[in-house]
Amino acid sequence: MTSPLPPEVSLSALGPRTRIGAGGQGTVYALADDPRWVYKEYASRLVDDVDVATLNRFVRLAAEAGPDADALLGLAAWPTAVVRKEGTVRGFLMPRVPDRFRVRLRLPRGPDTVLAQVQYLLNSDDYLLDRGLHVDDRMRLELLRDTGEALTLLHRLGVCVGDLSPNNLLFSLDGRPRCYFIDCDAMRLAGDSVLAQAETPEWHVPDADAEELATPATDAFKFGLLAVRLFAGDQQTRDPDAARRRLARPLVALAGRSLDPAPDRRPTPEQWLDALDRSIRRTPPTPPTRRGPTRRNAPRWSPVRRVVPGPGAASPRPATRGWGPLVVAAFAAIAALVGLLTANGDPSPTTRQNLPTGPWRNTAPPFAYPGSPTRIPGLVLPTGSPAGLPGYPDLSLPTYPYLGDRLPLIEVCLLTDVRVGAGLNRTSARTKAAVLAVRSFLCSINNETPPLDDPSRTQAARVAALTKRGPFAGATIIGLRTAADGSPQVNVVFEPRGAGSSAGCRRSRLSLARDGDGYRVSSLAAPVWASCP
Repeated sequence: MTSPLPPEVSLSALGPRTRIGAGGQGTVYALADDPRWVYKEYASRLVDDVDVATLNRFVRLAAEAGPDADALLGLAAWPTAVVRKEGTVRGFLMPRVPDRFRVRLRLPRGPDTVLAQVQYLLNSDDYLLDRGLHVDDRMRLELLRDTGEALTLLHRLGVCVGDLSPNNLLFSLDGRPRCYFIDCDAMRLAGDSVLAQAETPEWHVPDADAEELATPATDAFKFGLLAVRLFAGDQQTRDPDAARRRLARPLVALAGRSLDPAPDRRPTPEQWLDALDRSIRRTPPTPPTRRGPTRRNAPRWSPVRRVVPGPGAASPRPATRGWGPLVVAAFAAIAALVGLLTANGDPSPTTRQNLPTGPWRNTAPPFAYPGSPTRIPGLVLPTGSPAGLPGYPDLSLPTYPYLGDRLPLIEVCLLTDVRVGAGLNRTSARTKAAVLAVRSFLCSINNETPPLDDPSRTQAARVAALTKRGPFAGATIIGLRTAADGSPQVNVVFEPRGAGSSAGCRRSRLSLARDGDGYRVSSLAAPVWASCP
């Protein structure tokens, strides 16, 4: 192959090639005859879906952008030639990622040189030190500034990134920090896409059902999300206050505006540049700290994949609304009813001290109740007792009517709180239905009753893995999307009762299925460690 590249080349003209990577859309090959370029070949199932005219427009942009062409090719692995096989478009050529956007890391499997994906930077300082990365706030500001400038150029050329996420964005810390975009054929040019738009989990816009994808407004939203997570060291938060400790107040304010659910209220990346310049001037570099890896600081992230579009994750723990008064009323009802029953049974003061302090469960033993992470040993249902009058031979309790039979609403469900993260539409019917489904699921696992209908062995193991971390005081819905089959999926963070954030929360994606007029949880992804809201 010779330079410059023609706009179209034959697959047979590429010569020997070596596979260097693969993803959901296709496979990437290095070219032995010209190491400047790599070839992305679309998966066979996608070949017929490729918008060839739009792909050709991507290629022409790199050749016709004038003074901006060099800048475009310097910040992105942009398509530079369409590749055909027997007349059919099979993929395209793009620049090979420059070496400066690769990084040597100390990984759990051992030292390795990998693509410098920004997802590595969205972690705590301890994690970065354990990986052998020195990243201070000056570097973060300069990287964010370069990304904002790159987005400004792309928008001026009519390009929207769309799936702006930490696995599609690379970083370089050599000299002045720089950014570099990959998967550029997933971007949108003048309103057109090569393939259907998709988004990365946890990087969704607030309501993808209502908001058009891959617009300057969605890029502005995700740029604000990047700023918050980069300075918070957290891959999931959407709370601008999480970055307040190390991000200047004007930038926190810009991040808050960028995360506004209303697209027209979000500042453009260009509007960040002056504030970033001022903050960079006021932030001196920090000398590197050297430390070897520790077991305590094992990585707490996992690579993310791109999926079909849907509403995005939202920030943890906004102010609790709606259920607080109901919980208070439930406690009052419990107290009143227990008082009435106690008066009728006239238990001794010693007996009163042995009463459980939370609601009782209407299931078979072992008995468990909120507020106690342990079970009461020896608690069995009596044989031959009248219906609704269980006795507990190992406790010095009188026999009372089962409160669940007298007041069915007093359940663990009332004493756990399911919140909706900021950025999600709390008033939509779908969100409300998701809250009810998650609440029912949370009630079941706290009560250790089967939450799924006829679960498979894998699903039963996942439920058990989540249940053993409970009981959970509450949960936060941080993401809501539509799966490929049209069913809702929710990303949920479960918060252990009384353990505090040091114990870590658990996150899972729950798939919902229609259940009458509402939804129920039909399956869940394997629970993973997550920072507590």
